[in-house]
Amino acid sequence: MMQKSPSQNIVANEQGFILVIALLFMVILTLVGITALNNSNTEIQIAGNDKLQKQTFSQADGGTEAGGKLLEENISCPTGFTGAIPLRIGRAEILTANIWAIQTDPSSLVPPVPYPSDAQRQIHIPNNDAEPHTNLNFFGNSSLSSGNAIQMIAGYEGTGYSAATGGGQLVTNIDSQHIGENNSISTIKITWRHIIGHEGTCLY
Repeated sequence: MMQKSPSQNIVANEQGFILVIALLFMVILTLVGITALNNSNTEIQIAGNDKLQKQTFSQADGGTEAGGKLLEENISCPTGFTGAIPLRIGRAEILTANIWAIQTDPSSLVPPVPYPSDAQRQIHIPNNDAEPHTNLNFFGNSSLSSGNAIQMIAGYEGTGYSAATGGGQLVTNIDSQHIGENNSISTIKITWRHIIGHEGTCLY
């Protein structure tokens, strides 16, 4: 009967050691692959969220532009839009006939009213809340524009009253909120100035 030499036993033991090392490498490579996959998924989600945020912001910004145009058209109608309320103009639905005459700041109410929102708005675009849409809220007041001054001292000088005037203006806050996909929300607030006396023709 032949017996294995000590050197043959060592070789057999080393073969088992190599198998263990190979398995460890496979486990390490698997973990590296899983980590890389998770990182890729995270980067894709971040990129998707960034794209969605930019789209929502752009839609809200576009809402202020549409709001300004609709406000100017409303100012051209001193008694307000004459069509039945709610009035549809394009894809917009007008919920208040005189948006230019609104002077109440919703934040001054007790309790304050969140605005703009589906519950507090004068216009929404489009008129279907089941899809992404933009809510518009308006409030403001009239004031003297820059350059107005009345110089009373001229009367005491015997030269009569004098006045420097730049006209009146209607200053309106336009708040635009866009509710986009996956409940993404972006809100933009701007101030719109209309110089009184530069109204167009009432179209609605």
